Amino acid sequence: MTDLLLVNGTIHTLDPARPRARSIACADGKVESLDETPAARRVIDLKGMTVVPGFVDAHVHLLAVGRRLREVDLTGVTDVGELVRRVAERASQTPPGTWITGTGYDLAEHPRHEALSAATPDHPVWVVRKDMHSGLANARAMALAGPGVPPDGVFFEDRKSVIENLIPERSLAADFLAAQREAMQYGITSVHDAMVDEDYLRLLRSLEDGRSLRLRVHAMFWNENPDRLIEFMKSRKPSSGRLAVRAIKVFMDGSLGSTTAWMLAPFLGGSSCGVARMKPADVERVARVARETGWQMCVHAIGDRANRELLDLYERVNPPAEARWRIEHAQHVHPQDLPRFSRWIASVQPSHCVADRRMMEEKLGPGRYEGCYAWKRLGRLALGTDAPVERLDPRWTFYCAVTREGWETSQCLSPEEALRGMTAGAAEAGFQDSGVLAPGRPADMAVLSEDWLTADPKAVLESRVLATLMDGRVGYQSKELRG
Repeated sequence: MTDLLLVNGTIHTLDPARPRARSIACADGKVESLDETPAARRVIDLKGMTVVPGFVDAHVHLLAVGRRLREVDLTGVTDVGELVRRVAERASQTPPGTWITGTGYDLAEHPRHEALSAATPDHPVWVVRKDMHSGLANARAMALAGPGVPPDGVFFEDRKSVIENLIPERSLAADFLAAQREAMQYGITSVHDAMVDEDYLRLLRSLEDGRSLRLRVHAMFWNENPDRLIEFMKSRKPSSGRLAVRAIKVFMDGSLGSTTAWMLAPFLGGSSCGVARMKPADVERVARVARETGWQMCVHAIGDRANRELLDLYERVNPPAEARWRIEHAQHVHPQDLPRFSRWIASVQPSHCVADRRMMEEKLGPGRYEGCYAWKRLGRLALGTDAPVERLDPRWTFYCAVTREGWETSQCLSPEEALRGMTAGAAEAGFQDSGVLAPGRPADMAVLSEDWLTADPKAVLESRVLATLMDGRVGYQSKELRG
């Protein structure tokens, strides 16, 4: 007997052979049929609502999302005074000696620690910029770190671990489960977690064993040491399933906001061209082993120099098409290099285009925009949020993809292209069968209050996720749909 039947809706299947349906039947965790109404154990009347495949977030840091839910929220903070005020307010409610952490500030210049230290003398404090590529420690935290800390309190890239390794462990499981609940309320049924270290991987496996892992997770294994990455790939085979471990994450460079993106020309008003976080020769060593052992490469590249160096080494290693190697972010690409993306998957986050516009003007200047967020020229796309760097909200991702808030609109995606990138395109980038609603495919779905393919983009921002279904079972359901 059919387990679940959804009727009287607008169903966008993302299957080119059958793009729309009015009803969908599910059995044994799979889509059983479309436009048929067999007897079912449970029937949901959609009352004209819209169903799409469950969203696949192609680039997210889910554990960090959970951590941010309990930290000082610095989202949108562009003023040092406001940063200090929010942290000091939390300090007034926290026992002396307890660590205070926060994430999300977006100051144009890197702040110094003095004002923060004066406001929080009794607590070690560590706050991280929204892009997670730099952070600020107060004097109490730096005293715990010992000699050799930067005098301004700003730590970049891998140096952040000097402070982060001092912060007492919290419950990783609680953080993940909180983020998982949050994701399900947004209609997300699958994530590509873009920075899974060995501790995080152990957690994910324990959650899967305990049947607490509801989301599908495409885990990108990360370690800053290229030799450890090579050892990891040689010691085990890539694995699939609800928890899939078949991808390797590498960083070519940093970020635009932290002035650590690796650029071909210096940043405006200075001589720095950013940094290479891993030497290209080491990235190529990792890539050659990945090709030999069947692992997917997922490489962070933001600056135009980073993207060029990555394209060069990808072409030298020359993996087969079925390897589905990815370039994560691909934000600033030299126009001459754009045609070279046709062989690869560009994993992009539309919200960065809107959020970074001011930074592009300040750090790059006119004449360097042609290859910035050039989505229409990047070939195959997988769309993600990069939460908690940006919002864990598919509505915002979609809105930014189709509007770019008026900036370089020739590169806007159509509503169909955006939705495909958030479902079928992202699923393909993670070797997943979800992302398309067709018989035999996973019954992962999101029920929406509006049809995103026909609604005004601003109406999409106001739309609601009424239910999220995974394997044909309701993982989240709003009171509105129950009513």
